[in-house]
Amino acid sequence: MTVEANKALVRRYFEDAPGNPDVCEEIFAPIFRFHTLQHSQNPDGESNPKSEKATYQWLKKTWGNWSATIDEMIGEGDRIVMCFTFHGVQQGEYQNLPPTNKKVAFAGINIFRIENGKIAELWDLTDRIWMWQQLGGLPETDEFISRARERMGSKSKR
Repeated sequence: MTVEANKALVRRYFEDAPGNPDVCEEIFAPIFRFHTLQHSQNPDGESNPKSEKATYQWLKKTWGNWSATIDEMIGEGDRIVMCFTFHGVQQGEYQNLPPTNKKVAFAGINIFRIENGKIAELWDLTDRIWMWQQLGGLPETDEFISRARERMGSKSKR
């Protein structure tokens, strides 16, 4: 496949699959690797179109009418790198946090490896700290750093 065809495939991941999870059968390899710190449903990183379809359904339940905006896409060979921004409203439980109905927006970078016209591997790096701060689960960065410095200062005085 050409780089442009690979970009079009990855674009479907962000633009078609959220509203129509059935396209997962068309865009994902039968078995693919999903590399991320958060992919707790499959800790070994192995995934498939069926599990990704379920993930899209979970995302809708948890984040309402969420969307991901493609900010930049770069391709070379069988790799596509995409910078994106996620937008959603937490309407369902998320990692034991009850629904907050708070709007969130956070950025991420995905790297895709395409094989035989399908997504065969995906690396995900997402700013989940900022997401948790928006949900109220973590203090703002300045406050967090200040608290850490206070704790470090009190330990050095012992």
